[in-house]
Amino acid sequence: MARRTRRDWPRVLAEQVWIDLWAMTAGTLVNGLLGAEPVPRVLRWLGYRALGLRVDTPNIFPGLRVAGRLRNVEIGAGTFLNRECFIEAVAEVRIGRDCQFGPQVAILTSHHPWTADGSVSKYPQGRSVRIGDRVWLGARTIVVPGVTLAPDVAVAAGAVVARDCLEPGLYAGVPARWVGPAKSADGADGARGVGS
Repeated sequence: MARRTRRDWPRVLAEQVWIDLWAMTAGTLVNGLLGAEPVPRVLRWLGYRALGLRVDTPNIFPGLRVAGRLRNVEIGAGTFLNRECFIEAVAEVRIGRDCQFGPQVAILTSHHPWTADGSVSKYPQGRSVRIGDRVWLGARTIVVPGVTLAPDVAVAAGAVVARDCLEPGLYAGVPARWVGPAKSADGADGARGVGS
């Protein structure tokens, strides 16, 4: 990535002003008011939609934090987000239908590349995250920028998803690796037990 020049600073300044204004206005409504404990789920859902989130489910528990452009977030019908999840929407985040997120799941989209002088850029580059239908993310799972999770993937609690998970089944560890097909307590394929 090339070094920033004087011509870049007006754009950089405008981005920083936008971030500050968002935090003082829509960010306060989304993260402060709508994410609060006493707000009923259906009112939270309607508020998110009114502010630009493309969310087709009222199943979002208190504490959701969204950072970035609300229009970058799409959440499918039947999906459930447990308490205190975090979605960083520097780039697009697309979450499919009928997904299950445990508490404190984090979806990240900002990448800070190395610069020509060997330092890390202060300016993020967005990398989209795509999560397929019926994906289950256990508590405190972290999904890093640019990752795709195929439909019917289950990720164990505490895992860090650092690369694409394209084969259905159970993933676990840091970084998350395919462990095998997801099994129920009776040994049948399909059920998940990921510590949500």
